[in-house]
Parts: sequence; structure tokens; C-alpha cells
Amino acid sequence: MFSTKSYANENQINYAIQMCQQDTQQFTKSGLSKNKYLKFCECYMTGMIKALDKKEMSYQAKYNKPSGKFIKKAKTIKKKCLN
Repeated sequence: MFSTKSYANENQINYAIQMCQQDTQQFTKSGLSKNKYLKFCECYMTGMIKALDKKEMSYQAKYNKPSGKFIKKAKTIKKKCLN
């Protein structure tokens, strides 16, 4: 059984994956095969949502941009998901 928080998080992850996978412009730019792009979206969006904690959300709300730490995490997640 999921708690409300994990259920909402699961919904957020699924929605983000869906939006990524439907982004034909990004798919074209990626140069990946369709199957690799779909898997990349699953990996990347899951990683990014899990990396977005309360501290990061507060930072982004205050400064209207991601923190340097979050950008580093995004690059690491992207690299991992492309391998």
C-alpha cells in the first residue's frame, strides 16, 4: 500500500515520463532510437523527480531557477541514463 506522499510522487513520475516520451522535438534532437529515447525518459524523469527535495523546491521558489547542486545532479543523471 502506498502512502499519500509516495502515491503522489508515483503520479508525478508517471506524468513526467509521459510528457518526455511525447516530446517529439526533444526526441528528434536527441538522436536516439525510439526505444532508447523512451528508456532515457523513464530513467531521467524518475531520477530528476527523486532529486527534487523540499530544500531544492524552496530554493527554486525563492530564486526562480535551479540551484547549482541540482544542475550538477541533472547532468549526472543524464549521463547515467544515456549509458
